[in-house]
Amino acid sequence: MSQEFKRKLAAYEKGELTGKVLEDFEKELEKLESYHELLEDDTDKQPTTILSNKKQKKIMKRGKWKARIQTAFTAIGIFIIFTIVSSILTAIYYSWGNPDRVDVFRGIIDHTLTVTDPYGYLGGTSMNSKAYYGLEATRDINKKVGNESIKVGELEINFILSLMGMPEEDYLGKITQNQPSFFYPGDANGNMSDWNKLDKLPEGTVVSAYISFDELMETKEVEQLFANKEMNLLWLVVDTGLEGTDDWYVFEPIGFPSSPIWHDDDMILQSSEEEKGLFGSGTKSESYSSPGYHEGDQSVLHEQFLKTLNFLKEHERKANNLVFGKLRLSERIDYLEKNGIQHYGVVITGPTKEILKLQDEPRVSALEVDEVEFWNWD
Repeated sequence: MSQEFKRKLAAYEKGELTGKVLEDFEKELEKLESYHELLEDDTDKQPTTILSNKKQKKIMKRGKWKARIQTAFTAIGIFIIFTIVSSILTAIYYSWGNPDRVDVFRGIIDHTLTVTDPYGYLGGTSMNSKAYYGLEATRDINKKVGNESIKVGELEINFILSLMGMPEEDYLGKITQNQPSFFYPGDANGNMSDWNKLDKLPEGTVVSAYISFDELMETKEVEQLFANKEMNLLWLVVDTGLEGTDDWYVFEPIGFPSSPIWHDDDMILQSSEEEKGLFGSGTKSESYSSPGYHEGDQSVLHEQFLKTLNFLKEHERKANNLVFGKLRLSERIDYLEKNGIQHYGVVITGPTKEILKLQDEPRVSALEVDEVEFWNWD
């Protein structure tokens, strides 16, 4: 700032400037004020703008991450809620009814295997519900050879609501690869039997075998045939009117075990106890037993067999999933009700040399060996 400007500024403040000098000095002061405001604006605004951009980027970045985290937590929350709700609905769905769906589906599997597989009565099916409306059924595949039941595989069946999937079988160890068959009376070829195989097996072995008859036999006759022999009668094949029509070989027989096929509604309540827990809740424990049965009572065997077929007829679409073809239960039941129950074969087990003696039995037309094991008959 010049001395001249300072002198004029002092005179201006004292009111000593007049005329054109005062007018020119005031114009000069206005210019200085304009410059000063412009410099202040530039000084203040530049760092503010730079700082604002940095903050804006941070805010935007923070906002994006916050949105992502919120979206992730929302998705996880929805998934957890959906899982919980679906699990509750799954439990309600399968426990609905009396009997509930779990018991019905278990019964379909167990009873279908009992009447279509000579060893299907061994063991039972376990049911476990899964999330998202699923149900898993598992059971061991067993065979009876001698006095022992041996596990030869595992069976798994999955349900989605009431939709039944195809069974998955996983076999363990060494088992017979060729499925034995029965010969329908009238064309049983003894030359195709396994008598020579039995003859070559050592004495310290036991076998399970499929036996075919030369004619149809009543249940009582079959039991009398094996009554005094050192072997066990496991399963009786039933003539249902569909066998022997296309082929004398029967690879998918229908039959029943030598003991009654009991259903849940046949069971007799023996005891019931209820234990109270916290807040008044409690658990109920019940004990059931099967009805009394006297060995050789064919009427009970027949009654329970027909009851099983009628039960499966109500669920035949699911039962068909467990067999190769179709069961055609209505036709079979009609035939049995008109013609009664007769047999063209059985499945037996016992010491090898004892079963070999059946070769001299005139009613036995053919034999096929199923499984062989070391001695376990004692």
